[in-house]
Amino acid sequence: MGVELPAWAEELRNRYLAGEASMFLLHGNVRDLHCWRDEGGKETWLDLRSFLERFLERTRDVIAYYNVSQGLQFTKKPQARLFRSIVDARRQMRGEERLGPLPVTAADTIPVIEDLITDPAHSSAVIVDYFEMIAPNADVAFMVHEDKANLVSLQRWSSDPAFVATDNLVILVCEHLSDISRRITSSAQLATIHITFPEVESRAAFILAQDLSEVQMEMEPAVLGKMTAGLSLVQIRNVLQSAALTKNPITFAEVSTRKKSIIEQECHGLVEFIPPRHDFSHVGGMERIKRDLNKIADAVKSGNRARVPMGMIFVGPMGTGKTFVAESFATESGLTCLKLKNFRDKWVGSTEANLEKVLDLVEALGYVLLVLDEADRGLSSGQGSDGGVNSRVIARLKEFMSDTSHRGRVVMLMMTNRPDKLDTDLKRPGRFDMKIPFFFPETAQERHLIFEALTRKNKLQVAEDLTFDFAVTHTDGFSGAELEAVLLAAAALAGDEDKDVIEQAHIDQASRDIIPSRDTRMLEYMEMLAVFECSAKRMLPQRYESLGTDEVQARLDQLRAQLGRRVL
Repeated sequence: MGVELPAWAEELRNRYLAGEASMFLLHGNVRDLHCWRDEGGKETWLDLRSFLERFLERTRDVIAYYNVSQGLQFTKKPQARLFRSIVDARRQMRGEERLGPLPVTAADTIPVIEDLITDPAHSSAVIVDYFEMIAPNADVAFMVHEDKANLVSLQRWSSDPAFVATDNLVILVCEHLSDISRRITSSAQLATIHITFPEVESRAAFILAQDLSEVQMEMEPAVLGKMTAGLSLVQIRNVLQSAALTKNPITFAEVSTRKKSIIEQECHGLVEFIPPRHDFSHVGGMERIKRDLNKIADAVKSGNRARVPMGMIFVGPMGTGKTFVAESFATESGLTCLKLKNFRDKWVGSTEANLEKVLDLVEALGYVLLVLDEADRGLSSGQGSDGGVNSRVIARLKEFMSDTSHRGRVVMLMMTNRPDKLDTDLKRPGRFDMKIPFFFPETAQERHLIFEALTRKNKLQVAEDLTFDFAVTHTDGFSGAELEAVLLAAAALAGDEDKDVIEQAHIDQASRDIIPSRDTRMLEYMEMLAVFECSAKRMLPQRYESLGTDEVQARLDQLRAQLGRRVL
């Protein structure tokens, strides 16, 4: 063609010329703009339909576009006339009437498209947009007859000798593969092509191509291109247009805020950006854990990707600081912290589509810490009547985490107090290289450090002569969360006396008043699970370092027998 194409368009052309397929399914960032460069190097930014029509017009006699809302359309009248002559000739051979108005419904349009793409005398291309509305991922038992007929026709196209033998082409378009019937996507004759979010070079080139005369920016366009990772070109254009309209300058803080808002809105509440609110200076004790995590943070910042784990699991009882340490690690490493929220849905295919949307976003952003709290609930490997949704979710996560190109760019971090409920294969090295155990504070010194760190974290004012000695002595066996409860209770007591400063009497009274969790057997069970899952002995407290696997397993078996149904 003599023009420079985006990677996905180049892949489509090469796979078609190689005879790999005549049907292609484009998915991913399909609602964005795409750069068309002509022979002279001139760049034009087009939506996908316009791009495909320009891409195909030099080699196709007819280019038809269809979606269930607008029906069958043509951009040029001569193509529409040629289309009618082709279809009418084939209908005449079958003894049928000539084609009337262009069809709109899928049931009426699919046979007409079939007449076009099985004609060997002409070279045609058909673009079927919003394909998930024609062949949705739904249970066949609940489909009406017309939907079943459409599905059969679409399946037949990919292997129909009359179609395969022609120089005709069908391009299907959807955002998420999981929205499409698996009867279609599993076809060996259908080639799927993923359109990714724009890379930094594409974003920077797009920004430079815009009219920036009315836009004030405190950074160069190339820097803005780097900062907008994870955004589509349409979203970047909206940011620039808004700045030009409101006359508000584009600042670093404004870009971060807008980016957070746009992505959270696009993901419909599936993810939450966690801003860098605290670091390891706010974490008391846990020296072994912080030492290992600091090494990983240094490797991320230095670009030493080989030393960065593909994933980590924080295991241990509730209240031991897993979430707080995870957020602190994100700050120390410089990774963008995304918290995966509830992505499960009751509709067929929605759960898989939600997960795919999040993973596409993570792929586009890069340098992300993807956090999944209470992973045992979100990814339990227990069998249930979910139609195989859970197994497909876990399989997709396994596939994503096995992609070594993510190493050093994407770190998956799961937190759980019940790692025994997670899929065993998901937890293996190569996916989760580090399993870090969390325990209650082991020593009085550690509790003292935690009290001091929590005072800084909560920005509390304490009397100059206040000591934590009494509180440390009376909080043996408390979790980190319970120590924080003591400190906040002391602040409340000071507030009751209209005082802004916590005094010695307040902290001493609070440490006597707060009652720790009494479910000691369940807490011990969770601790032993953390010991069992731990990936290195150096991370264990001294009292557990000498325990062998058989001893840990035996104690777990005893606790399961004592707890009964509570651990099922």
